[in-house]
Amino acid sequence: MGEVAAQIKIMPNGPDADLKDLRTRIESQVAHYGRIHSCEVQPIAFGLKALLITVIVEDKEGGTEAVEASLSAIDEVESVQVVAVTRML
Repeated sequence: MGEVAAQIKIMPNGPDADLKDLRTRIESQVAHYGRIHSCEVQPIAFGLKALLITVIVEDKEGGTEAVEASLSAIDEVESVQVVAVTRML
């Protein structure tokens, strides 16, 4: 089996969210399923920012569902959206 790279947009629950702390919590959750390749802060509007992470996980049944569920369980996370998925070469 190979690996896939999934780009995931994580919206915090408000503009005052500590993105550094949130990133640390996300990294610890993702470590159970794969690894983070990159993490960017993406401005949205009115001071609200999202984290756009690229996660590398095994290409298996269920894909990114376990990672999504794990990230959604973090208190400071409002929503989790997979933006793109691509197979690693």
